Amino acid sequence: LTPLDQLTTVQNASTGSVIQLVFNEGDSVTIDFASLEEDTPAAGLRKERFTWSLLQIHAMLCMSVVERNSLETTASKMLPPLNVRNLDRAELQYIATVNGFLRDSPTLCALLDRQRDVGPEGNEDGDEGKEEMDGMAYDMMMGNFSTRVAIFHSVDERVDAEEVLNGDQFRELEEAEEVSLLLQRRMHDLEAETCRRLIAWEDEKHYNLIGQSSLFNTMAQRDTVDALSLASLFTTLKTLDAELKDMEAWLMERAAVIQPLTDDCRDIEEENRQLEQQWKSYDMLGAELSRLLNGVDVAKELERVLRNPASALVYRDSGTINVKASERGVDKIHEAGQALKQAMDNASKAGGVHLRAVSERVEGLTATSNKFCTALAQIVVTVMEELKTEVVAGSDGGKVSKSDTHSMIAKKIRDTQRKFQSALLAYMNLIEVLALLKPQVLPAIRDAYSEMVSEGILMKKRMKGYFQALPGKNAAYTQFVSHDLKDYTQADSGSEKTVNASDMGAALGELLPVIAREAYFTAALFGLSKKAMDGREKKRNFESAKRSVDHSTQYFRYYIQRTCGIIQEGQVDPSHPNSARLMRGDPMLSLVASIYLNEAMEQYIDLEKKGGDHSLSLAYVRATILGLRKKVDKQWVAWVEEQIDWIKTNPGVPLNGKKAGVFISFSNFPLYLDHILRSCREGKPEDYTPELANIQVISYYLQKMANALLDSLRICSERETTDQIYAANVMRMENTYFFTQRIKACGPEIATLFQKQLTKASAVCKQSTDAYLGWMIKREFKALHALFAQISRVRRDVGDKDVAIHVPRSTFVKTLQREASRDVMKDKITSLYGRMEKHLSDDGGLLPIAWKALVKVLYEWFGRWEKLSSQCYNHVMDPSAVDVVRIAKQAGGSSSTANATAAKQKQQKPARGK
Repeated sequence: LTPLDQLTTVQNASTGSVIQLVFNEGDSVTIDFASLEEDTPAAGLRKERFTWSLLQIHAMLCMSVVERNSLETTASKMLPPLNVRNLDRAELQYIATVNGFLRDSPTLCALLDRQRDVGPEGNEDGDEGKEEMDGMAYDMMMGNFSTRVAIFHSVDERVDAEEVLNGDQFRELEEAEEVSLLLQRRMHDLEAETCRRLIAWEDEKHYNLIGQSSLFNTMAQRDTVDALSLASLFTTLKTLDAELKDMEAWLMERAAVIQPLTDDCRDIEEENRQLEQQWKSYDMLGAELSRLLNGVDVAKELERVLRNPASALVYRDSGTINVKASERGVDKIHEAGQALKQAMDNASKAGGVHLRAVSERVEGLTATSNKFCTALAQIVVTVMEELKTEVVAGSDGGKVSKSDTHSMIAKKIRDTQRKFQSALLAYMNLIEVLALLKPQVLPAIRDAYSEMVSEGILMKKRMKGYFQALPGKNAAYTQFVSHDLKDYTQADSGSEKTVNASDMGAALGELLPVIAREAYFTAALFGLSKKAMDGREKKRNFESAKRSVDHSTQYFRYYIQRTCGIIQEGQVDPSHPNSARLMRGDPMLSLVASIYLNEAMEQYIDLEKKGGDHSLSLAYVRATILGLRKKVDKQWVAWVEEQIDWIKTNPGVPLNGKKAGVFISFSNFPLYLDHILRSCREGKPEDYTPELANIQVISYYLQKMANALLDSLRICSERETTDQIYAANVMRMENTYFFTQRIKACGPEIATLFQKQLTKASAVCKQSTDAYLGWMIKREFKALHALFAQISRVRRDVGDKDVAIHVPRSTFVKTLQREASRDVMKDKITSLYGRMEKHLSDDGGLLPIAWKALVKVLYEWFGRWEKLSSQCYNHVMDPSAVDVVRIAKQAGGSSSTANATAAKQKQQKPARGK
């Protein structure tokens, strides 16, 4: 046990009903007052009762130690200081008083009584102050807080005070001054009464000293010095009291007389104060109005420019604006617009628009701004028109000669665009002023600008001449070079028409920079790409710029769509006799256009992502390219879906699957891929191969066609009418082998594109080949397979020595002589090759590969049979496994030579007939 005098800390836990006691030697005790049967409030009350009792006992212990140290000559050891953490002693004492902790603990009461009675001997008759202090300390320790310091010493005194405050004399008073005056009079009366009582007490004291009664000597003469002094004092005070009453009465009468004058003076002072305040307010108002009106003023010189901005420009004799000579006037107009904008901003920021003078001035500025912006917009449009006319006239009026190449025409377009935009840069400040003062007029100016560009810089005549000057004369859309997948033939492979892909490459490479420059200048001219804008405002500005540039480049977009083979919905084929057939887009042209557009878009990706005009121009070019790609992809995807529907019909496949050969769809699909590569390589190096795997739409739908081919093969091989003995395996084996070989022959890029399909086809080919070769060997060597299968089962059950008991040696040898002699093996192997040659077609090219695989399987099987023969019967097979391989190779070589001779004779017969 740890003594209580070693207690140093009482700490209340932050949660629950736990308290921790820490002692001097480092020991600690944690007490949890919660139990499963009690609720949380009861546990908390138990903890607080314990803590309060502990603190009371520790306090008594401290007092005992102090008293003991005061009695002893040698001071004993003091108790360590007690630290109380996370506990409010006042709140704890309040809880103890409310819940009666002391009343419920008789032991603690006895200890407190004993502590009170304990004292040093010989001091029983102590003074009253000490006993009173002990009683107060006892009451405080015991928690007796019933005694309070009260104003009234008795109940009667309290009642008297209430009667005075609730009397009629206070109820009739309404103003605070009257109440104050009445209280002052009462205080005066009380002071007088106090003085009289003091004098009466002095008299009583005098009579007591002389031993006489005041009742019998009220009229006695006082001859002592004190009595005469008090009588003189009383007479003086009485005289002063009378004089003060007279003075107060006189003052009250005079106050009543001068009260009207006092009220008039008070009113005059209040009016003067208000007038002074009004004067100060008017002074401040005048200063504020001066500030406001000075802020909305515009210099007279600039105001003349605002009224007539045309006066700052220079005009020719013909009445047109001299664009070059008017550049200085542009600065004046810009300065006047800035001043007007600043004045309007000052009026809105400084406030005071509700004032008549300011509002009238602001209305005048608004009217001036409207007139100024209207005139300025007309000036800007006029300047644009004159610049366009001048620049186009300097470029042969947009004419295109027959000797001009597409590169020359593109250079003329770029030069004309650069001159027009350079001349217009000097007037950009005017558009900036319009954007500040009246941005509502900018869309109209933007439309006028785009109309001038489309009819001047990028006019239809020059665009048409450029596209007609291309190597293919931009006529690919009129020549339908595509074939359906069923129309491709091996004989026409390599001779299909191409789509003039060089036209697309030249048009995109030479004119897209022009379009990007136009988008950049439009954004910079009209302030559509400011960086300090949120996402929605940027999107709105981009849409505005896109509409403007779309109109500016409408003829480029029209001809580039024809170059890419885009057919408008509802467009009629003019070559049809009745002109009722709708035109179809060339799928091959659409595919090649999609590839070229994707390659062109890589040059317009914003890698820096700094925003501004440059980013907006790149975004516009990308949006234009994406719009063209969506259209060409839509045309090509529609054709792909039609081809997939045709593949699902399984054309040319017999119902029983025998001698199916390579499906038409399988044989034509690589031809279509070759056609794609030839069309894309037109005008480019021979080793160029488009990265089709990186173009999402194209790779997806080409893989979809390949998956459709494999699915059609699976469906044909699994249908009920197909021969499942060997024809299904031959069908799968031959078509998958043809698919993998032809796809790999197209190049590594194409193989990468169809990697999943190639993996799937290779797995199907291997599985089908193994099943087919096993069926061929079992069918041709049926007796040998049955014999050695029986020997393998017996050997697995009884071992090598007892095999001859179940399968006699004589039977084994006879079977080998009948079924595995050299002559018989030659005949069987020759028959095997003939059957395989009959099953496999020449188009697939699988016969040499399949025969080579068969020879390998024969070597494995006969090697196992030869090992069983030597281990179980000690018999050497003749021919051996190596001899069987030689016979198979010889049979395959002679048969292939005979087939080559027959094919050569077939080719020579028509020549002899001719």
